[in-house]
Amino acid sequence: MTDKEIGELINELRSKKNYNEAYIGFFQYGGGPDESYIKANRQGLELHAAELLAAALETETEFETGKEKTFGLDEGISDEESDFQLNYVELIKEKRNDIKPYTEYKETWKDKAFKVGCVSIGILLIVLIIIGFITTLTWLG
Repeated sequence: MTDKEIGELINELRSKKNYNEAYIGFFQYGGGPDESYIKANRQGLELHAAELLAAALETETEFETGKEKTFGLDEGISDEESDFQLNYVELIKEKRNDIKPYTEYKETWKDKAFKVGCVSIGILLIVLIIIGFITTLTWLG
């Protein structure tokens, strides 16, 4: 389909739907994510499909290969009681074989400084507690 046809389909899906009647929820019936399901009525599925098609159109906008871009799913019809929410789509330009499902987090200098600071504060508190305990014992004795 062309971008124009997809845009027309999105408008058609959105224009006919009553948002008050649309329903979609994402639930987990077992112990893990492999035991999940979607509960939805037709209006909810069509509106959610329109959001996903809009995200597909967004992949055609310019952004660097290897970088990621997010597209918020803001249809406002997701059940608040759902076990989980799908809030956004992470858009990428790579081909299937080049995509890594999880990107490794690279620790920055700020992260390292935060760790060192927390450990230092912890050690300082322990030392101050010991000094306070010793001071209290000498004051009582």
